[in-house]
Amino acid sequence: MIPNLPLPVIWRPKGFVPSLEELDSTHGVLAKSDVAQAIDPQGDGHHPLSVVELAEGRIVGDLRLAVTRNGIAIGKLQSLIGSKDPGTHYLLRNPRLRLLRRFPGVALLLGIPESANYYHWLLNSVPRWKLLEAAERTNAYDYVLLNESGPSFQDETLDRLRVPRSKRLRCSTHFLFQFERLVVPDMPLPLFKVPGWARDWVRSLIPERDPYAPKLLYVSRRAASRRRLANELTVEPHLKKLGFSIVQPERLGLAEQARLFSAAECIVAPHGAGLANLVFAPPGAHLVELFHPNATAVFYRELAMVCGLRYTRLSGHPSGSPKTADFTIDLQQLLDLVL
Repeated sequence: MIPNLPLPVIWRPKGFVPSLEELDSTHGVLAKSDVAQAIDPQGDGHHPLSVVELAEGRIVGDLRLAVTRNGIAIGKLQSLIGSKDPGTHYLLRNPRLRLLRRFPGVALLLGIPESANYYHWLLNSVPRWKLLEAAERTNAYDYVLLNESGPSFQDETLDRLRVPRSKRLRCSTHFLFQFERLVVPDMPLPLFKVPGWARDWVRSLIPERDPYAPKLLYVSRRAASRRRLANELTVEPHLKKLGFSIVQPERLGLAEQARLFSAAECIVAPHGAGLANLVFAPPGAHLVELFHPNATAVFYRELAMVCGLRYTRLSGHPSGSPKTADFTIDLQQLLDLVL
């Protein structure tokens, strides 16, 4: 069946509900499954893991919001994840002209707006499939909803999940998508937290290991637009003399990245999405994460702990424009950490 032609509408939310768990039949709920015990029986129960099916559920733009048929935005999901006051988020305040598209059948929400980023795809989006599996929703569906931009690592993952390419629907910015039945999983973990079950499940999807992979890795961000190591060309020759391989993960496929990290004993890297590959590193490996002095992010430290890795933070000195957050590090300090 061909979806209806887009219909221009002025749209804004009519309300807000704090979480998926607080939806009920007044919001068009057809079914609700609590899958926390099935997925993480040893968990503390503080983070809910539910899957809800909505009649005529809607997706706003590039996966920005998940909304009920009566216009109620669902908190703790999509662009609202991690927001301190989701009810006042700008997406809930400003009306906007959008093109309404209606689709028959069943749609599974998988992606989040940031999932063109490797970290957010691998560790925020992909584990939602595990929730959908636990709720027995992956047996029959018509669409899997993804963000507009489609990096190759997404398709490689979906191939492994056996999602037909014909069922991968990319949601674009100027549209409001309405589905006969929309299946919405919780975010599988708090923002920038990775529980053990998610680590193990992502590893199981890409089980390839290479005992001959480099044991010493320097992960470069030279192709990025910000948070680059400004004195990288000075640092790299010294690391190479110690046996480090210089790598750019964005040039590799998903399985190639998994194999690359699978035998690592020491990883040196500026803070960046390539470090999501820590999930594939063996326990006991040492991560030396390089930072701009004003940086406060700690989630790769926490990921390293979940994966049984040793962790060291090395802060440097600002370099160039504050907007780029580029920095230099002290070469001798770094060498003292890796020798």
